[in-house]
Amino acid sequence: MVQQNTDMLDGLQAAVITDAQKKVNKSKYEFDSLKMYFGEDYEVAGIKISEPTIGDILRIGENNFYQSLSPILYNSTSIRVPLWDMGIKNWCVVKDIQVFSFLSSVPNFNKEPAKLLFKDIDIFDFKLYEIKKSSDGESECFLRNDDLNMILYEDDYMQIAEYIRTMLNIHPKVEKAKGKTARKWMVDEDRLNALQKPKNNNNSILLSLISACVNHPGFKYKLQELRNVGICEFMDSVKRLQIYEATNAILHGRYCGFADLSKVPDDQFNFMREI
Repeated sequence: MVQQNTDMLDGLQAAVITDAQKKVNKSKYEFDSLKMYFGEDYEVAGIKISEPTIGDILRIGENNFYQSLSPILYNSTSIRVPLWDMGIKNWCVVKDIQVFSFLSSVPNFNKEPAKLLFKDIDIFDFKLYEIKKSSDGESECFLRNDDLNMILYEDDYMQIAEYIRTMLNIHPKVEKAKGKTARKWMVDEDRLNALQKPKNNNNSILLSLISACVNHPGFKYKLQELRNVGICEFMDSVKRLQIYEATNAILHGRYCGFADLSKVPDDQFNFMREI
């Protein structure tokens, strides 16, 4: 079911989301961005989610950390090749909550690193249940922990998943296709890309971001100080530096007169704008 460790991490690095999808997610799941920035805990249906620091991830191992969270960070598009090989030819109908169950039930799955986020409960002790709702095969999915007598409905699970994806700034892409032929083409393309993709011996999501930040003259943290910085605050810093540099380039263009900026929105000249 699950790909090799390096392929899983590469999949996380390649995860993207369109602007339209961002708007949909944000409209349904509103998170307090200020509390996230300050690293406060978040609770959904009695389950508390804590924010790890860069030092926490470094201590437990970056590969281990992201692989442990892959059942939550992945969606059906992320694993459409193994789904296809299992005989599930239409990944578009597979829900994120089902992907969670698929990936967390893989033999030898390492769930320990996820305790950085779920300190009070083992999220992977929740098992998937499905109830048929209609004759057309549609079903209602939920997760249940029999020992604790706790239930996570699909909306609860998606709220947890979207919160963690927002925290880590990782959003899986969503690709759908109507016909079986089109879906087979997409799966074949994934296989071909996997063969052609050069092996990355580093396999680090954070290294290039940290390196870029600590070598930027406007970044206030020294390397060892980053150990105590929450992952959400760090990801915010990455995006803020990008906005600052883009704004600075636009302002230089305006004052030097080398570019026509009449059609550039006013907010693009403000590096303190909302991310």
